[in-house]
Amino acid sequence: MEDEMEEPTPPKESINIGMVKLDDTPKVKDAVEPPSAGMIFKSIDELYEYYKTYGNQEGFPVFKKSTKNDKQGRLHFVTLSCGRGGKSRCKREKLVNPILTMKIECNAKLNARVYDDGVARVTSVFLDHNHELSPTRVRYLPRRRSVTTSIKRRREKVDEVGGVDVAKPLASSSSIEYGGQEDEPSLEKVCQNYISNIDKARKLCLDVGDAGAVCNYFNRMQEQNSNFYHSVDFNEEGRIRNIFWADERSRVAYQSFNDVVTFDTTHLTNKYDIPLVTFVGMNHHGQPILFGCGLVSGEDAETFVWLFMQLLACMCGNAPSAIITDQDIAIQKAVEIVFPETRHRWCLGHIIKKIPGKLSCHSNFEPLNANLMHVVYDSMRKEQFDFSWGQMIQKYGLESNPWLSTLYDNRHQWVPVYVKDSFWAGMSAVQRNESVHPFFEGYANSKTTLKQFLDRYDKALRVRVEKELHEDLNSFNYLCPCVSHYNIEKQYQQAYTDSKFKETQEEFKGKMFCYIHSLKEEDVFGVYEVIEDMVVENGSSNQKVVFTVYFKQAEFDIRCSCRLFEFRGILCRHIITLLTVKGVYSVPSYKYILPRWRKDLRREHTKVKVSYNNWNATPQMQRYDLISRKSLIFADFGSTSEENTQVALDFIEQFRQKFNIAAAAATSAGRPNGCCYSTFSVIP
Repeated sequence: MEDEMEEPTPPKESINIGMVKLDDTPKVKDAVEPPSAGMIFKSIDELYEYYKTYGNQEGFPVFKKSTKNDKQGRLHFVTLSCGRGGKSRCKREKLVNPILTMKIECNAKLNARVYDDGVARVTSVFLDHNHELSPTRVRYLPRRRSVTTSIKRRREKVDEVGGVDVAKPLASSSSIEYGGQEDEPSLEKVCQNYISNIDKARKLCLDVGDAGAVCNYFNRMQEQNSNFYHSVDFNEEGRIRNIFWADERSRVAYQSFNDVVTFDTTHLTNKYDIPLVTFVGMNHHGQPILFGCGLVSGEDAETFVWLFMQLLACMCGNAPSAIITDQDIAIQKAVEIVFPETRHRWCLGHIIKKIPGKLSCHSNFEPLNANLMHVVYDSMRKEQFDFSWGQMIQKYGLESNPWLSTLYDNRHQWVPVYVKDSFWAGMSAVQRNESVHPFFEGYANSKTTLKQFLDRYDKALRVRVEKELHEDLNSFNYLCPCVSHYNIEKQYQQAYTDSKFKETQEEFKGKMFCYIHSLKEEDVFGVYEVIEDMVVENGSSNQKVVFTVYFKQAEFDIRCSCRLFEFRGILCRHIITLLTVKGVYSVPSYKYILPRWRKDLRREHTKVKVSYNNWNATPQMQRYDLISRKSLIFADFGSTSEENTQVALDFIEQFRQKFNIAAAAATSAGRPNGCCYSTFSVIP
């Protein structure tokens, strides 16, 4: 085959183009020139797309005939040929009822060599066909019978509003897109097949035993706890379309940690067998905590709107303060509809994972990728990012790249320097080598069935609960030693959980690389420049970066341009440097020690009875569950009339005052329908 691929190319003037056309060539907006030896393409995919376009223009199908790898297993040669090349494989015993074949040994083809950087160079070309060509009939050829993405979406929209005829709306819309019936690439039969697939997609794809497993799980959870929430969405035919569920522990935890929620669609985007989505938050130790799960039949805005509405209903109407999602138009639309006041950002980790697939065809991908990482992660100011991004686009000739253009237009939703002005609880990667893993990583893979997943579901949650309990015990029983003698560090040592205190310690360690450059005292506040000697570009160089710290000492209001406290709830090294220079020995707890990271608070969700942890081994949880069940008598009595409601509330208030209990903690004992009125109470 190597000899075939390395055939010498005949001189350009001696090439005999022997194509015979049945009809006139249709009008083509951007006609491509015939292939010739020496043509260079950035990748095999680009070469293949070019030859397919040429085949469509001239009226013949294109196939990848053969490939050859080198000794290292890398693609070395490739042959693209006319789809009518090769011999018929019809066996003698099937001649009575023969199968139609296109193979008539047509020799039209092109050979190309592939280099180590992915670039493909055409080495030889044969343009002669031994059959007639018909550009106007190219839509009937194999591998052209497909419905484009735009037509699919248009058909789905037509069907959503109750399109009358099944074939006509799609046929007309596709004709308009391609300039009339002659240019339409899809056959009516193909359209009808796709429409039937739409109908199938409108119900949740469940394997044998999955539906029973879901019902059994929901029944078991409901029997064990009446505050288990689940909702099922049916289509017009009564088939299951979407499912959402959340147990009581998740519902109570949401009240404490709903400041930031991640909507994870990993199992959809990575084509897992389970159409699973999850709502995940971050607990006081920086560990992921589950708020709810969903099984969906599609990835459209209507489905996501339904899911978000179920989350609101489950959580007593409390919308998250901020939400992190994948970069998806349908999700974006659903967030705008259901959570209009919620700050929305895209997961940076998901965007970074898409870079090789989007840009690997670039001839200078490695330096381009390194430059892109430097611009994203090392930009300290918005102006710096904008300038560096423009330089990168111009340097690598990416002005017309639509993906990068979309990213830049929406930079306020994913670039670290643009999102650090809001609190994200450290739930999204903003530094190199950081990653955000799915909540059920290790318990579900691309081949896990729904029935298998439900069997592992309780185990996954039990492991998470045990890890949280272990961190709680460590935070109460052990102290992480301070790395400095500053009282501010000791203040955080006493208040924050171990994991968050260790993050704070990293800032105290980083203080050694910072110094005050200038001080400008004003009447009300001071402006200070703190210089940090930073390592940038993935450790390849050092750079002195100036950060501005604003300090209004009378009100103890302090801010830094790095926005670390606003982003993570941790004092940055630049603020620590300034405070130590000014002789400040402590910070106001109500301002600069966040309750969500404290270890001296009773978390309500840790006292909820659930089926997937060693609940019976904790006496406190047993007592809590007993009192919670008994206290429902107040709800039953108070709900009968307005007068009885006031009597019950007065009784609870008297009890609270007698034992000096915080009001929020007192009202949480009997939560009607699982609604949680409190987030935490201080341990006396």
